Amino acid sequence: MNWWQKTLRNIKKSWLGRGWNRFWLWKNNVSKLKYLLFWYIVIVVASSLLLYSPITQNDPNNAISYVDSVFTTASAFSDTGLVVVDTWSHWNWFGQAIIAVLILAGGIGIFALKFFLINYLFGVKKSTLGEMKLLQDERGGVDANKTSKLIIDSVKFLLVAIFIFSIILSIYFYFASPENFQTAAIKKDLNNNYKNPHHNWLLAIRFGIFHTISAINNAGFDIISGNSLMPYYSDYFLQSCFIILLIIGGLGYPTLYDIVSYFQHKIKRKKHSYKFSLFTKVSLVTYLLVFIVGFILSLSLEISSHDPFSFWNKMDLEALSKNQQHLSLYNQYLAKGLPKLSKEYVALEQYYYYGGVNQKLFAIFFSSLSTRSAGFGTINLKDLTSGSIFVFTIMMIIGAAPASTGGGIRTTTFALFIMSIVSMLMGLPRIRMFKRSINKETVDMSAKVIAIALVVILIATLICYTSFNTYNGKINLVDYQTNLELYQKFPQLKNFLTHNTPYGTEHVLFEVASAFGTTGLSTGLTKSLNFASKVAIIIVMFIGQFGISSTLLVWKRKHSNNRRYEYIDGDLTIG
Repeated sequence: MNWWQKTLRNIKKSWLGRGWNRFWLWKNNVSKLKYLLFWYIVIVVASSLLLYSPITQNDPNNAISYVDSVFTTASAFSDTGLVVVDTWSHWNWFGQAIIAVLILAGGIGIFALKFFLINYLFGVKKSTLGEMKLLQDERGGVDANKTSKLIIDSVKFLLVAIFIFSIILSIYFYFASPENFQTAAIKKDLNNNYKNPHHNWLLAIRFGIFHTISAINNAGFDIISGNSLMPYYSDYFLQSCFIILLIIGGLGYPTLYDIVSYFQHKIKRKKHSYKFSLFTKVSLVTYLLVFIVGFILSLSLEISSHDPFSFWNKMDLEALSKNQQHLSLYNQYLAKGLPKLSKEYVALEQYYYYGGVNQKLFAIFFSSLSTRSAGFGTINLKDLTSGSIFVFTIMMIIGAAPASTGGGIRTTTFALFIMSIVSMLMGLPRIRMFKRSINKETVDMSAKVIAIALVVILIATLICYTSFNTYNGKINLVDYQTNLELYQKFPQLKNFLTHNTPYGTEHVLFEVASAFGTTGLSTGLTKSLNFASKVAIIIVMFIGQFGISSTLLVWKRKHSNNRRYEYIDGDLTIG
């Protein structure tokens, strides 16, 4: 026996060898969902240690706590985008690279990425049935027989899109100056407090690659500023590129596979027509309908608002107060209840914080689309009315499609829930969608998913509410000093000052919904959350990415204890 064989035998007998054997025994007996969750946790813990180390931070003397490191890692891996420190300023290039890799791995799927690289690209080994089941649970569709082809085609499509848009955005970031896309008020508030890649190839390439990865995975992370895409507020080309990437990432692997197959079908000019799957039809229609309805509702609520602090009516009060004539005109304008600007008040248009009508329309359009699990913003979401905050909250809870880079209850779950109500009202025995009847077990599961999602969100919201100053937290409910100063300058604002509070309950619910939908949109209070609230948000982000149904099945017994008898049926009155 040579030294190598002796070494191997000693390792097998050691605690390391025994531990490895136990791991393999556990792996072969545990459910695939539990194994998937195990690796998700391992990746988050290992990556959080890297982000916690000084080598990833710009200023080691201003290091973050370990829970903040875990929060950032969980947010990146779940493709959420909520942050407790600004990504652009706190992390150095190495830290930002780790975040980008986490976003990519979490979005594509760790086992989907492993399968694509090792099994497909390098052809190292053939996949086992267990590995196929793992892929099916992580990113597969309804048809298990197509899982490998679905993963390969979808990942190829995503990687090609990342490559193309990385080049486009890198070039664009180099030539486009953000200062050309800001209103006077936004420019003043930003005060050049952002990274500008204009005429800087190294930074432009970094921006192009990072933001392409973040956008296509619906992550919402940016390395531009602490205000997301606000420095590019009216840059419609850049935002259009982001919109394309967000939609690609939010559709889901089965839908992407269907779209790729459709174009392959057209290129080959086959005689028979291509048939899209039921999943693709339901997912696409629901995705578009939720966006359209949400956009119309939020736009209507903003336009009809009479609150001078709301997004549509907000003005640059500091600039306005410097002109006595316009200041007097503004007080008259407020006294009349904020009518739509007539010729009498046309001079006030220059003071609108968010610019003209077209700029504000596109801002609402982009923000509405961003709730589909994207997380990028061009405005301060706190400026939105409570009605719009509520609409966006619902949209984020609904989330993106299953097997996509997004979270939430998922579009198909919401579609089944709505159609179950419609079927009940129409007296139909089963749900019918696109000339197909849906399995009753699937319908029942959709109701359970929504019920559990609401319970999770409510519990997390209650925990996060402890971060308010009324519970010795850092988040203020009312800013009396700001209200007093504004009242002294603008007496007519007296009736609206109660609305000018830093944060309310709706903002906490919005933040939790953003975590559950793995959206990443924030009104700004995430950075002030206490320890318990951060832990709650981390758990919600995990559930949002993993999915309620998958989270439930993780704890399902492998062998159910079926009784050999059953009780007599009973009945209860329900609401």
